[in-house]
Amino acid sequence: MKKTLSTVTLALAIAFTSGTAAHANTADYPAPEQSVTVSDARVAAGESVVVTASGLEANEEATVYVAQNQSAQNTKGDQSIDTAANAEGEVSEEVTFEKAGRHWVTVTGDETGVVGTASIVVTGGAGAAGKGPEKLDVDRSGATTETDPAVLWGIGGAGLLLVAGAAGTVALKRRNS
Repeated sequence: MKKTLSTVTLALAIAFTSGTAAHANTADYPAPEQSVTVSDARVAAGESVVVTASGLEANEEATVYVAQNQSAQNTKGDQSIDTAANAEGEVSEEVTFEKAGRHWVTVTGDETGVVGTASIVVTGGAGAAGKGPEKLDVDRSGATTETDPAVLWGIGGAGLLLVAGAAGTVALKRRNS
């Protein structure tokens, strides 16, 4: 009985951890470079960041969209800046943020389409020093949650190992008594 229980536990452990290893191999290594970056991910209201983007066609017309608290209803943004890529297909624009909150910067080429998005957190600004953090009203209507399958397999495997271990302990106690 003890050998059978050990074999079953080992088989379950292998079965549930192999899914995690297989899933890990689907990721790109090393991680790909981001196509849209910002010079600073956290600024005070009234400050500017430099938004850079790559992956556009040479000299392509592009638009930099800025959306505060982006949602399904506000994908294009509150502000847009028309620009053009250089000969290497790169864009660099300075963007100033007046309102506190999370802002999303999306760069879209006329030919290429969306090349990427970056986020910036804007705090209350210099006048808000000493007041503590401000409450940010965030529209989460477009937010989704997704759980990685590897996490689910890991949790399921750990749960089965715990149950198998408890069953083995009960069986061993019964046998010894």
